[in-house]
Amino acid sequence: MTPWLRSITCWRNKVPQRLVEECANRQIIVSTHDMVFVNDLHDKAVRQGAKVKLVSLSRGPAGTAIVSELPWQHASLKDRIDRLEKDGCAALALYDANDEEAYREAAVGIYSRLRASWERGLEGVVFAGVILHHRDYIDTKYLKKITAIEAADVDTYHNNFKKCSDLVEAHDPSRGRDGAVPPPDEVMADIKALADWASAIKGKQNAIS
Repeated sequence: MTPWLRSITCWRNKVPQRLVEECANRQIIVSTHDMVFVNDLHDKAVRQGAKVKLVSLSRGPAGTAIVSELPWQHASLKDRIDRLEKDGCAALALYDANDEEAYREAAVGIYSRLRASWERGLEGVVFAGVILHHRDYIDTKYLKKITAIEAADVDTYHNNFKKCSDLVEAHDPSRGRDGAVPPPDEVMADIKALADWASAIKGKQNAIS
C-alpha cells in the first residue's frame, strides 16, 4: 500500500469514530453517497449505543429530496424484519380477499427477502460483525462472541434457510411441482423465527465479556 493510500485509509477509519463521539453531545447529520462509509458509521454507532436514524433521499414524480427508508440491500437486519412483517400483513389482506395468485406472488417474494435476511444474519449475528461486506478491516475484538453459537442455533439456521430456498423461484420450477405456499400465519411465524434466533444469539453474545 502506497503512503498516500495508507493515509487516506487511516483517516477514513477515524472519521466514523469521531462522528460517533460527537453525537454524544449534539445531533449529527451526515449526507453521503458512500454506502461503505454509512455501514462503518452505523456499525460503530450501534456498538457504542448511539441512536441512529438512516434514511434515503431520492427524486421521483413527486419531486426531489423525497425521504424514504434505505434501499433493501442496505437495510439492517432489524429494519428488514420490520419490513417483512409489514409485507406479511399486506399478504394476509390478499389471502383474506381470496386472491390466490397475488397472495402466492407476495408470499414467494417474502421468502426470497427472508432468505436474503438469513444470509445477512451470518455476518451481523453469527459472526458478530467481525467481518462485514465491503469493510476494509476485521474487527477482531469481537471474535470471541462467535463462541456463543450452539448446535441448536446452527440447526435453526439450516432448517429455516432451506425452507426459504425451497420456496424461492430461483430457477424455473418443474411443471409437476406443487405451487402451494404457506398460509399467512406460517409466513409470519417464519419471519418471527429469524427475529427470535437473532435476539437469542445476541443475548448470549452480550453475556460474553
